[in-house]
Amino acid sequence: MESSASIVFIESQRMSPRKKTVIEILRDNPGFVSGQAISDSLGISRNAVHKHVNSLRARGFRILGISRRGYRLEEEPRRLVMPVVAKLTRGATLGTSFRYYDEIESTNAEAKRLAADGAPEGTVVVAESQLKGRGRLGRTWTSPPGKGLLFSVILRPGLAMTDAHLLTLTTGDAVAEAIEAQVKIPVHLKWPNDLIVDNRKAGGILLEVSGEQDRVDWVVAGIGINVNVEFAELPVTLRKTATSLKIATDKTVDRSVLLARILLTFDKAYRDCLANGFERTLREFRERDYLLHRSVSMQTREGPVVGEAAGIDDRGALLVALPDRHVRRFHSGDVTLHH
Repeated sequence: MESSASIVFIESQRMSPRKKTVIEILRDNPGFVSGQAISDSLGISRNAVHKHVNSLRARGFRILGISRRGYRLEEEPRRLVMPVVAKLTRGATLGTSFRYYDEIESTNAEAKRLAADGAPEGTVVVAESQLKGRGRLGRTWTSPPGKGLLFSVILRPGLAMTDAHLLTLTTGDAVAEAIEAQVKIPVHLKWPNDLIVDNRKAGGILLEVSGEQDRVDWVVAGIGINVNVEFAELPVTLRKTATSLKIATDKTVDRSVLLARILLTFDKAYRDCLANGFERTLREFRERDYLLHRSVSMQTREGPVVGEAAGIDDRGALLVALPDRHVRRFHSGDVTLHH
């Protein structure tokens, strides 16, 4: 029995015909192809060929270039196998429809547009590469093409707006559980939305909500995970604070299977929240709480507040025990470890 989920593949229009031709030439020739030969085929300068090659490298194509020999295609970006994902998630609410992009500005932005247009719950927007990926507080989220998981899920939970933020914790719990099951490494959660592996960030969650005060119309849960990213592919500025599942395990992870496992685990946790409330979410987050008993600094309008993280309350707020033994609750904000 095949999956009944629909899969729509949207190919980027940004790759020019000339870049496509460069790739076709390199595919058709297993050895080196001189820059001059490519230049002659396309009717462009060798400098233009070099620019096209660099652009393709940025898209995840590994192209070796050697002076006086030319270029050789070493490896193409490994794409997700969406029919496999759809088959593995058959019967789940999350994954009834997939929109799969080789390149997109932001999966969350596209999922929000689709949600506003009435897309059903369970629609998943997946991309191999994001041009304007976003994290919390306006930060950027970058990942080499074909090396991570970048996707957003449309939810229509019918919750009160005051409860919607708890779905961030639910999402984190589910993603952590799925990674642990497949990759066999511990995953901790840094309040409110970071996935921590080996004391470094391996992924994050961005929840965006629309609705009235008493009722949520839709929620978009955006998830970004560094899966098969190599250490050398991490931005230099993040090499002390970021990691990937491959760096942590020295093994390549099947991204298609991991995506399916996350959707199945998330589907189960989400259904439990709607039926039974967020007790399980809070319990599981507390078991993975990365900040617990650590010295932290919370940025506020009045300046930084330093204290010891004391867990989360029943509304998902971060508790910080101050030096004077008072405990402050933070429902949002930027928290860092205090050294």
